[in-house]
Amino acid sequence: MRTLVKYTGYGDQVNTFGIEVKNYKGEMKICEVSLYQDYEKEGDGIYWALMSGAMIKSSYTDKDRAEIDRIYRKETPVRDGDIVLIDGNQYKTQVNGEYSNCAIFHPVIEI
Repeated sequence: MRTLVKYTGYGDQVNTFGIEVKNYKGEMKICEVSLYQDYEKEGDGIYWALMSGAMIKSSYTDKDRAEIDRIYRKETPVRDGDIVLIDGNQYKTQVNGEYSNCAIFHPVIEI
């Protein structure tokens, strides 16, 4: 089971991860995302994935290249329906699509 950790802010290249989404053509692709909490309003506790925006740099560091390699080549992306571990609890992934708010994580309730 994949463990996800909340994004700590600008420059956090450790807690980013890949998520598989369907683009407008219906094709599956991997997008770089980061995990946030409080989706609809502050304090609601809902975990969600924010897709990273496009950015061009004049030069890429070794850390930049390592992050890209990890997300797109080494790690298996999170997919719709995957169960992930966040803060010690299980959540089911609901992928919304290729949007800035591309996924929401719903608590798994055991009966």
